[in-house]
Amino acid sequence: MMNTAPGLAIALSAVVPLFHGAPQTGSSPTADQKLFQGTPGAAPTKRPALVVLLSVDQLIPEQLERLGPDMQGGIGRLLKRGVSIPGAELPYARTETGPGHATLSTGRYPRNHGVVGNTYFDRGTREERYCVEDADAAEIHSRGVSQGRGHRSPKNLLVPTFAELVQRAVPGAQVCSISSKDRAAIGMAGRAQGVVLWWDRSKGTGFISSTAYGDVLPEFVRDWNAGWRPRGRTFVWTETSPVGANPAGAYARWRTAADEREGERPLGPFGVTFPYGVPEKITDESLGGYLFGMPAPDGYAIELALRAVDALELGADATTDVLCLSFSAVDVVGHANGPYSREVTDVLFRLDRGLGALFAQLDDRVGKGRWVAALSSDHGVLPLPEHVRATDGDARRIPRKEVSAMRAAFAKALKGRGIQASVRNSPGGFSLDGSKLAEGSEDPVDARAAASEALRELKGEYPWIHAVYSLEEALALDVDAVGLDGYIARSLHHDRADDITFVTAPGVLLGYTKGTTHGSPHDYDRRIPLLFFGPGAERMTVPPGYVPGSQDVAPTLLDWIGIDAGVPFDGASLLGPE
Repeated sequence: MMNTAPGLAIALSAVVPLFHGAPQTGSSPTADQKLFQGTPGAAPTKRPALVVLLSVDQLIPEQLERLGPDMQGGIGRLLKRGVSIPGAELPYARTETGPGHATLSTGRYPRNHGVVGNTYFDRGTREERYCVEDADAAEIHSRGVSQGRGHRSPKNLLVPTFAELVQRAVPGAQVCSISSKDRAAIGMAGRAQGVVLWWDRSKGTGFISSTAYGDVLPEFVRDWNAGWRPRGRTFVWTETSPVGANPAGAYARWRTAADEREGERPLGPFGVTFPYGVPEKITDESLGGYLFGMPAPDGYAIELALRAVDALELGADATTDVLCLSFSAVDVVGHANGPYSREVTDVLFRLDRGLGALFAQLDDRVGKGRWVAALSSDHGVLPLPEHVRATDGDARRIPRKEVSAMRAAFAKALKGRGIQASVRNSPGGFSLDGSKLAEGSEDPVDARAAASEALRELKGEYPWIHAVYSLEEALALDVDAVGLDGYIARSLHHDRADDITFVTAPGVLLGYTKGTTHGSPHDYDRRIPLLFFGPGAERMTVPPGYVPGSQDVAPTLLDWIGIDAGVPFDGASLLGPE
């Protein structure tokens, strides 16, 4: 049974009374576009006091197109008073959270920043590695350092992030990065020194960090961690979208699907329809993981951001500080229900209100016109195949049995070619292992070439095999190539590449009986929103023929705030002349 005590949609208690209040009016567009004038009576500053870098995990441009006109909070403010860059897309193949946030924060392709996937094949150890794992780092929670678990740091990131570059150029610049996901919070902050926090899914202690960023959680985080569980246990997820007096008409206008439909994955014991709650007998340790599947952690991240602005005095002086926030609920809920679901629609309206509250605080504490923001996403998503087919598209689920049969046929074909290596799944394809390869008596280059050809020959029987590259073929691709070859080239780092890179056909989900995912080089996974807000945002421009992407955010922000980083970027500044 679900607890019946009332719960807040995203609890901000008395700190933010307007969170569910009337639509935010804010300041006029003219006031927002004034030069960094500071607070009344203060001397003008050459740089903004605060840069806010926002990522909404799995946010696709269509979400803003369909819901934006009815958003009255923070996202609505960015859309109405900022600048939206059309046609933005990721320029690489493995569209996942790790590389998405690293590309956003560094302005480099995965081949250069090294975070080629959420996990990747380490060619040195020939083992799979998590993108932010680090055996030398330890977890920090409210009680102190925990040596036995966690082990997260930016060690595997090979280039500096935007936040690091700001700290190099601006002595005393503070950095705060918060997300539900460790790979998002760390990916945005990198090695910048500051407060870097993520949600504890495994033990339910609240927000945690790593010894890579210090040895104790700040007091404002410990205080928050001490009080979230009672609210978490009574969290009830009901629809709070501004549907007004005509919900059916609003859903039609938003192109939001029915609450219950084929292909959705149930949330625990509550099925696929509102309301959702928390099982009454859930343990404290399991509570954090359960809430991770709901919008609550996004709200909690905003709560901490509100506290961080005051506790760290972000933007309180002429020094430029950085606040990075990544919101994960659209992704987590989208995996289960699809991007056009009632659930994702509700998550986005909640986030709109939450960001409205944060922006109002920034106006009050930092000052209107003294902060700037950029918003993007780490990747897109394939809508539920059932939804795609219902709207005259082509998408399908490949049963696990068929996937297993293909892999068995692949292994058999290798043996038929005299290759003794065994086939092992890798994060981006397959790896080959065997004693003869290890001993050097079987040439690995020849083995990879033969394996790639064997896999291509299976396309007739398994048409959802779209493209196959051996390691040598993939690393030889031109980074400036157009289309799939270029996406693959920009995704691969030579020390973190699979023996065989494997790409499925568009619209295909391998082994997913419910829900959906991303990670492909196809356009639905690569298309992202790109928005800028603040004084000077009207100067954003895209040169003719240039395809903008998240790799442009870091160089644009640095140019915008007047910092010459002195490092190379794969992206370009989108800021036009004054």
